[in-house]
Amino acid sequence: MPYYTFQYAIGISAANALSERVLSGEIGAADDYLLFLSAGSSNYTMDLFRLAGVDMASPEPVERTFNVLSGLVDKLEQLTLAT
Repeated sequence: MPYYTFQYAIGISAANALSERVLSGEIGAADDYLLFLSAGSSNYTMDLFRLAGVDMASPEPVERTFNVLSGLVDKLEQLTLAT
């Protein structure tokens, strides 16, 4: 399956961006997310992400997710050094 790892990376990055909007309390984010869910597969994936307020055509969601994962790796390293 060519590019399946790319699909995972995009999916994880989009999920992170969607959840960050909702969890931060951004006004309208929860409604955008529900609209995204209710749309199902009625449109192209990138358009559905835009509908939810996330632009996956830009590098920002992937970079933000990388920063989250990097922070988790740093935390894991600290925990392993502490024991």
